[in-house]
Amino acid sequence: MAVTERSSITDDLGDDEVQATRAASAASVDDESTNPPNDAHLQRHIAVLKDKIAARYRQGKKQRKGDGDGDSSPAFISYFDDVDFHIRSSILDGSITEPFQLHFKGPTLEAEIKTRERARRQLIRENILSRKLSGGGDDRDGDDAQEQLQKEVPFDNSPLPTSFSGLYVATWMAVGLSVVKFVLDYYWDSHHRFMQWEVVDTMTTGLFRVAAMDAAMYLATYVVFSVQWLCKHRVLKWYNAGWWIVALYEPLFVVAFIYINDQVLEFHWIARIFLFLHSLVLLMKMHSFAFYNGYLWSIHNELQEDRASLARLQDIAAVSDDKAIETTRSTLNKSLEFCRFELESQSIGGVSFPQTITVKNYFMFTMFPTLVYQSEYPRTEKIRWHYVVEKLFAIFGTIFVMIVTAQVFMYPVVLRCTAVRESQWTSWFERLVTWSGLLVDILPSFIAIYLLDFYLIWDAILNCIAELTMFGDRYFYGDWWNCVTWDEFSRIWNVPVYKFLLRHVYHSSISTLKLSKQQATFMTFFISSVVHEMAMYVIFKRLRFYLFCFQMLQLPLVAISNCAFFRGKPIIGNVIFWIGICIGPGLMCTLYLTI
Repeated sequence: MAVTERSSITDDLGDDEVQATRAASAASVDDESTNPPNDAHLQRHIAVLKDKIAARYRQGKKQRKGDGDGDSSPAFISYFDDVDFHIRSSILDGSITEPFQLHFKGPTLEAEIKTRERARRQLIRENILSRKLSGGGDDRDGDDAQEQLQKEVPFDNSPLPTSFSGLYVATWMAVGLSVVKFVLDYYWDSHHRFMQWEVVDTMTTGLFRVAAMDAAMYLATYVVFSVQWLCKHRVLKWYNAGWWIVALYEPLFVVAFIYINDQVLEFHWIARIFLFLHSLVLLMKMHSFAFYNGYLWSIHNELQEDRASLARLQDIAAVSDDKAIETTRSTLNKSLEFCRFELESQSIGGVSFPQTITVKNYFMFTMFPTLVYQSEYPRTEKIRWHYVVEKLFAIFGTIFVMIVTAQVFMYPVVLRCTAVRESQWTSWFERLVTWSGLLVDILPSFIAIYLLDFYLIWDAILNCIAELTMFGDRYFYGDWWNCVTWDEFSRIWNVPVYKFLLRHVYHSSISTLKLSKQQATFMTFFISSVVHEMAMYVIFKRLRFYLFCFQMLQLPLVAISNCAFFRGKPIIGNVIFWIGICIGPGLMCTLYLTI
């Protein structure tokens, strides 16, 4: 995934628009002049800038700094426009937890209904009184008048403000009591104490060795920081040695630790997958840090070259009246303005690049719950320790529920799956029938594990880390449960990874490899599918490509969900989406275990 970010993001324009913009820009330059001044080095620099400017500027829109002052030059597209960070809470906290803790007052529906009834009765009385005062009342047809008033003053049927906070409490109470029952039943059936459970025994084996290896992986990421630090002190140049060191080190980092954890240290599968997933997190952090600063190195060098070129141009202008000089000066000034903006927008408290490359800055980035590096992030004012304690209880409570679910419901089915795999092969049909039965048995528990895993990682753990580091942006996931297409799910299920893929895979493949948006989408899904298949290999030690195929199947499914039949039918789309979510994980597990 070592892709060089050498130019700005072009996703704001379509493929045809990008080509048209590039052609228009080149044509406008050619109309004004055929060649820049007769200086070979300057000519090469201007030729490079022409392509960059075509991709950087939106035609027909004003520049950021020129808005409102009559400047009609096009606005440029910053490399940093694709990903934004703001102070915001997570969805579950903002929609459920915080309203429950801060605004819960018990039942409110009855009081609201009575308030509306009283208001309606008051309106009816006022209507009757006004009729009598105006002389329009008639006692002989009072029933008809009352019926007429009922029609004239209808009951307020607007939606009532309701709260389901009590069901929130009841749900967790039901989960807790069910877990207690399952633990007791399992103990009386197997006579195994909790610490003797196979799942618990596997998880707790070699904890200190796993922690030591995790620390070693983290320290190994400082190789990438060292490369940037050496570039800062002019020992290395990024686009010579620096780029190649990082590009070779990143895949070596992942492959080496997969081999060490499996073949040398012989960790169990839970430790292997934990370390593999954490190595991917560290890989993405390394890549983002390296190529973010690599991009700024290119901008920094371009700025220096622009200044030197303007100085040379000044010397040429003193002895020549070539009309191309003004065109060249305009091109250099555009580049100069863009480079200044990019560097200034990433400065920290007046400290600009490359002085932002410090150990403290890198260390804090590795602690933040994000995979996309930038020099500054929105921060909260203080740590809410009661919130940290709440999330710690959520973390360990959820892990306990997952252990019980895995041991009581999933582990027996897994044993049956491995028995089928090791049994004598008879026929595809017989194995398929057996596999279907195992799939039905494992689905309910796998759905529970899937949802608990989501809550554990993306809400409990990431919010706890964010609070401890005072990281302000808690948008780690969207309302993925409402998805109607798979492309929506890929964007909002795991927002940190999506942001990384958006900037460092999708946009980089467009700007560097000159791919179309469709080709860049395919590449992004392909890389994601390869990594998911690697995870399956780490767990099962089997290379079957089941998950790879199902991941790539999302591309045609997205096309189908966007066809005319499904467009405008969000309920059908959401039902189909949930069928995939409920069946998919269990399907993958049983396939890898049995076939």
